[in-house]
Amino acid sequence: MPVYSFYCPECGNKEESVRTMQNSGKVCKCVCGAKMNRNFSADVPHTSKEYKRPIHSDSLAIHPDQRAEHLKMFPDIRLDSQCRPIFDTFSSHQKYLDKCNLVKDRKKVKPRGKRIA
Repeated sequence: MPVYSFYCPECGNKEESVRTMQNSGKVCKCVCGAKMNRNFSADVPHTSKEYKRPIHSDSLAIHPDQRAEHLKMFPDIRLDSQCRPIFDTFSSHQKYLDKCNLVKDRKKVKPRGKRIA
């Protein structure tokens, strides 16, 4: 499910919410009681070497019995409560994939200057 970012215009509180696309427009209330606005700029893809927010990888999740082995092999990669690795940077994500002998499919990029009708 997508993660949506919200901010409060009254107190400046920032919050992320995991919800279905059908519920993306649903009103989000702040702890101060004000209506929170959607932060579209936080949801835009970026090209920085660091991720804007940590990535919890569902596809690389492990079984809870493998937690000790994971900590020996990857002491710098945290696991969340569902045993999904958490990546903060692109380089740590790529090192993890390389060490596990996994290949990430790259997105196909359209050549510049060509129009697609």
